[in-house]
Amino acid sequence: MTQLQTELSPYDTGARCQPKLWQPNTEAVALAMRSGNEDDIGNIDFTNDEDSTIVTVHVSHSDDGMYTVHLMPTCGDDQIRVELHAEKGPVTIEADTGRQA
Repeated sequence: MTQLQTELSPYDTGARCQPKLWQPNTEAVALAMRSGNEDDIGNIDFTNDEDSTIVTVHVSHSDDGMYTVHLMPTCGDDQIRVELHAEKGPVTIEADTGRQA
């Protein structure tokens, strides 16, 4: 008899942090909008296996046509890096040094 093995996702193995929407439905979005706190709209927390937030992320669109990805880490600066997967290849930014690699 063959036993079925369940494939684990990157979220299950801890390779990726779990996304958690700040507003899980349209009612919650409407409530946040009515509160007048636009900073609460569109944020996504990414949590670790212990359900602790590692980073909060949102994307904004500026009048100049540029998109900006906002990362608000709640872990230490030495625990986070940003990797941009661009057409010319990946670019890594280390938060603790402020340098691009």
